[in-house]
Amino acid sequence: MRIIFPLLLLTASLWSPVVFAHSEQSASVPAHGAQLAAPPEMIEIRFDDAMRIISVALTSASGDEYSVESLSGRAATETLQVNPPELPAGDYIFEWRGIARDGHAMSGELSFSVQE
Repeated sequence: MRIIFPLLLLTASLWSPVVFAHSEQSASVPAHGAQLAAPPEMIEIRFDDAMRIISVALTSASGDEYSVESLSGRAATETLQVNPPELPAGDYIFEWRGIARDGHAMSGELSFSVQE
């Protein structure tokens, strides 16, 4: 028992980073909170591990919804890319939802402004 218990503790400590690791958003273009002189030609979010994107949405501050789709579809990807339509000046929120490789549901958002 004196040998088994320390081995169990060691095994648990080695596995814990893997068990508790989740994919995270590592960067975006435009950057969160960016004020753009012109509408973005592409919205891009990078993850530190592959993510299966299940939904994306682009909404103006006034509640107008714009149709967008992930260019990778629902395939696991480390880079979410969306071609937004031509956007008028205003404030926008881009939201995404996905499933990380470890099976956890993930979501995030990115806000940006287009100047006149």
